[in-house]
Amino acid sequence: MGSPKHLLPMPDGRPLYQHQIDLLHRSCLEAETIYISLAQDSELDDFLRQPSQQPRRITPEGPKVEIIIDKETSQSEESKGPASGILAAFQHDPEATWLVVACDYPCITTSALDQLKSEYKEPVTCFKNLEGFCEPLLGIWSPEAIRHLKRNCEKGKLSPSKAVKELNGLVILPDGDVDVVLKNVNTKEEWESALQLLSDSSQ
Repeated sequence: MGSPKHLLPMPDGRPLYQHQIDLLHRSCLEAETIYISLAQDSELDDFLRQPSQQPRRITPEGPKVEIIIDKETSQSEESKGPASGILAAFQHDPEATWLVVACDYPCITTSALDQLKSEYKEPVTCFKNLEGFCEPLLGIWSPEAIRHLKRNCEKGKLSPSKAVKELNGLVILPDGDVDVVLKNVNTKEEWESALQLLSDSSQ
């Protein structure tokens, strides 16, 4: 795609991860800190390279931003794949309930995150697409759910979706245009399509 996904530039010039931090902040005004999970070998921009000893803020009035580093590199045999970020968050705070937003979804909206929060039911609530497939990296995970995922990963079952199913987790359709809200990008063509969707929605 020409750049790591989290650093891809949005229409306003900001990298994708900063756009998503803004969405999370607007949806979770009570949260003093927004956390970013990165693999050990993730590429960093100047903001992400700032020393961890000082509070990171994208804007003076914005939330604190803290980086959580996964235990493994993204390419290592020990990597837990999509589960890595959730497990890293759990290791950071095992008692927290985590609102998870992966960088695969550039078209996710604040209203969609608000919907997740308002419809959340323990132990885990995630969006699903029109085909009924769970999107576990757009969801809210309780400590109980992450402990189950952790046990699965220790047995070699790395799929967060499988954990959601085993827990009888709630899966919901997002309001609005589902295909846009859940637009997943893994190729340059998909990224360009997402940018066009974002441009159209802003007009």
